[in-house]
Amino acid sequence: MKNKYFILFNIRYLYFIVLLLSIQSCEKLVEIDLPNNQINTEDVFKDINTTKSALANLYSNVRETRLFRGGTLGASCNLDLYTDNMISFGQNNPFYTNFITAADIDKSFFWSLSFTDIYAINTFIERLSASSYIEENNKKVFLGEAYLLRALYHQYLTQLFGAIPYVTSTDYKINSAISKIPVGNVLESSEGDLKSALALLPQDYRHPEHIYPNRAVAELLLAQNYLLQKQYVLAEQTAKAVIANPLFKMESDLNKVFKKQAKSTLWQISTETYSTYDADYIFNTLPPTRVVLQPNLVNTFSEQDLRFQNWIKEVTDGTTSYYHAYKYKNKENNTDEYSIVFRIEEAYFILMEALAYQNRTAEAVHYLNLIRHRAGLLPLPETLSKEEFINEMLSESRREFFTEGGHRFFDLKRNNKLHILKTVKPNWEDKHALLPIPEGEILLNPNLLPQNNGY
Repeated sequence: MKNKYFILFNIRYLYFIVLLLSIQSCEKLVEIDLPNNQINTEDVFKDINTTKSALANLYSNVRETRLFRGGTLGASCNLDLYTDNMISFGQNNPFYTNFITAADIDKSFFWSLSFTDIYAINTFIERLSASSYIEENNKKVFLGEAYLLRALYHQYLTQLFGAIPYVTSTDYKINSAISKIPVGNVLESSEGDLKSALALLPQDYRHPEHIYPNRAVAELLLAQNYLLQKQYVLAEQTAKAVIANPLFKMESDLNKVFKKQAKSTLWQISTETYSTYDADYIFNTLPPTRVVLQPNLVNTFSEQDLRFQNWIKEVTDGTTSYYHAYKYKNKENNTDEYSIVFRIEEAYFILMEALAYQNRTAEAVHYLNLIRHRAGLLPLPETLSKEEFINEMLSESRREFFTEGGHRFFDLKRNNKLHILKTVKPNWEDKHALLPIPEGEILLNPNLLPQNNGY
């Protein structure tokens, strides 16, 4: 049996390296075609065009993988169902019912496909680093982007699964038996990759529409990393650097926030002319067939909140009303929306959280009030206690980032507040702070044991 799983493991990884080197141009994200559908490994990194196409394929993976994909199939939607932001209709979603097992296929996608993408990233880093054909300035930028992507995957996976491997090798013998490392070590490794990215990435974007990350994106991820490591002074300093960047500002018109020309966008993924996956939340008839916003969430908005007016839409039959996310508005004929990965508002929330945990609550309230002012709300008093502020911050973050990036789950977990979900979800248990490692992965590699508690 062990030999069977070892062979399956090798086949999977060999298959995906072939995919990396058999790239086909697709949409605007991949701007340059390879000369043919298959190409020798050593030839990819001899030419700037094929190198760009190989890198563009990594971004296509980010857009398509369940971990970062928007809409109803992605982790963002499932984590909002998992917490208290959305309700599932017409399907038995284990995230919504909080009945997840180690055999659940949707959750295994988060793990297995993400590590497949990481393998492709590592292959890109290894082969490009060894290439003597690519001009050094281009090589630095491309490697910086790849290091950022590797950190991004691991940083999100460890928040979901806890201890995980930090994979930097393309050697299948090493990868097939790799062991987990503690969360703190994962974050330290991610920090190292992000610092490498910072040293290599320019301040300017290599595409005017921000579809590839620049140095500011690495800074935002690093600020997030410091927050997770409870290095609050460093989180504050790094978040402030992002906020001070003249390339970005909060949009005063909330209808512009999710448009591809938004000044608040740090990084977005091109979708060319088809709709973003996040437009999947839109429905126009009842009953709903997929997901709706939790009344518990909708009721936290005041009618004066501009986010309620612009980012949420009611659908009613005259008797019953349901609400859907309406941040992205083009379900068809899309010409002005891309999928946003990061926007400047996240830096403000990282900053205020870092200040709160340094017991500088009055300063933190100032930044929270900037968010509230943009939403058309009255300011909060600077006399809030630390606990009062954290509760207000989490409520405001919920209203700001619903259906985006799993913010609700990550915010509650980071602030030790997941227990409040029990008021809406009576079957919520402490074990739900982590997802189980897929049992198929443990069969492939017993070094991933022990399984997370409770599974």
